[in-house]
Amino acid sequence: MKFKFDSDQEHQVDAVESVVALFDGQAFVRNQLTVPTGATFQVVPNRLDLTPDQLLANLQKVQDDRGLDQDDKLETLGAKVETLRAAEDITFPNFSVEMETGTGKTYVYIRTALRLYETYGMRKFIIVVPSVAVREGVKKTLEVTKPHFDKLFGKPPYHFTVYDSARKSQVSGFALSDGIEIMVMTIDAFKRDETVIRQSREGLDPPIYQLQETRPVLILDEPQNMESELSVSALASLNPLCALRYSATHRNSYNVVYRLTPFDAYRQGLVKRIEVASVVQQDNDNLPFVRVDELSASKRTVSAKLSVHKLMATGKIQEKPITVRSGDNLVEKTGRAEYDGFIVDEINPGSGFIRFANNLELALGGEQGSDRDAIFEAQIAFTIEEHFRRQRRLKEHGIKVLSLFFIDKVDNYAPDDGKLRLMFVKAFDEIKQRFDEWKDIKAINVQKAYFATKTKKSGETEVLDSTGKSKQDDEAFNLIMREKERLLSFDEPVAFIFSHSALREGWDNPNVFQICTMREVGTDTERRQQVGRGVRLPVNQDVDRIRDDQINVLTVIASETYE
Repeated sequence: MKFKFDSDQEHQVDAVESVVALFDGQAFVRNQLTVPTGATFQVVPNRLDLTPDQLLANLQKVQDDRGLDQDDKLETLGAKVETLRAAEDITFPNFSVEMETGTGKTYVYIRTALRLYETYGMRKFIIVVPSVAVREGVKKTLEVTKPHFDKLFGKPPYHFTVYDSARKSQVSGFALSDGIEIMVMTIDAFKRDETVIRQSREGLDPPIYQLQETRPVLILDEPQNMESELSVSALASLNPLCALRYSATHRNSYNVVYRLTPFDAYRQGLVKRIEVASVVQQDNDNLPFVRVDELSASKRTVSAKLSVHKLMATGKIQEKPITVRSGDNLVEKTGRAEYDGFIVDEINPGSGFIRFANNLELALGGEQGSDRDAIFEAQIAFTIEEHFRRQRRLKEHGIKVLSLFFIDKVDNYAPDDGKLRLMFVKAFDEIKQRFDEWKDIKAINVQKAYFATKTKKSGETEVLDSTGKSKQDDEAFNLIMREKERLLSFDEPVAFIFSHSALREGWDNPNVFQICTMREVGTDTERRQQVGRGVRLPVNQDVDRIRDDQINVLTVIASETYE
């Protein structure tokens, strides 16, 4: 199966042309091989002849045309940078494109690069990403869109590569090429002084000097993850012409040139509608719920992080984290009399427990006051039944349905006797009896997990809980990226996907219709990242995009209210 792309989607064309219009008045720059002052190498660089005032005027016109608030200055970032000649103060303008997840952000910025070459002769682009996972997603999109863009732009001379510090000639090839060069780099590849690209080898200049002299256009994917002082300094070290920032969740909106909000995307039918099925215990607010999330000791104090049911200013009771020390009273911490007797008597990080004055003792990770297993069972059963019903309904449209589970702990699924695995098999075997088309299918054949792993010295493979940003997460991510198209086919039986943290930003499959969240999510941004894995519009077996509001609904099965 091969993905198809529509070159006439208005929101994507508008996003592309908004950036192109920023440089209105710039003459087309022909390729010119130059020897930078003081260099022993040659480059074919980008060039920008517009003054800051001209750029600002163009920015304001674009913002006016798009109905955006007008900025009164260019937002620049910068740092002192070691260059070929000396330490220099490098500053560069930043322009932001805000596009809701699932609306083709990566497609848009690749097409933008090709339009900037077509219109102005800009030819050196570096796509900077926050993680290997996002890098692999960008690489995949570059690969699958190449035939589409070749046809759309008449086979332009463009080449893309993923930066590899072991390939010594790669940076030189990028610098010397007179065609369109797109290099994908993680920010960690050039963030610190000790990285290979900043090192002088065999008497030669550091490779980063060659990149600097090309004056690349930076394309920042998920730039909210690159806001630290060290990250900004790293970006400045590339001596960019400018930075184009693409995200659905910008932390800082620098000179916005295009905005497609979640509501815009929903109203225009560009993403699935979202419905939430919250599986929560009823009539349980009066039980004194406590979960031990962390026990820690420092030179001065011993403390614990607990999750409790806290009375909020709105009058609602919500699960919230608190930090406690010896002598703390949970009645005061929660505002609820139900916690009478819950005075911290002892916190013992060494032995891994906390004890209260009422003699209740809880181990690290332990809890009381809620039956999480019952909630998990209900979530899994609901997800499976919803999957069966939806697949029966969508089979005639040629659409294969996928369900994605974010689990709380890998240990609860990975072993053969993992409780979530057993819950899934039990619910699957019970519910399939009501669906003839599933009766002869075994649960083991329709599920697959993508977890971070490491190999022990013994050769044994261990699965891990992780943050979503580890090397092991990257490997799990790469596996599912390679199988992205295969999962869309009815020939592939796998339809239920289990993950812990590996499938965050960067992985999307258009046919995810159910997302079951069985672990605590800290922030609204994390929730948007999770939900974002399933908001893309689905495709059928001919890989045609489906634009039917009755079909395009994502169901989130949550263990919290998701208000």
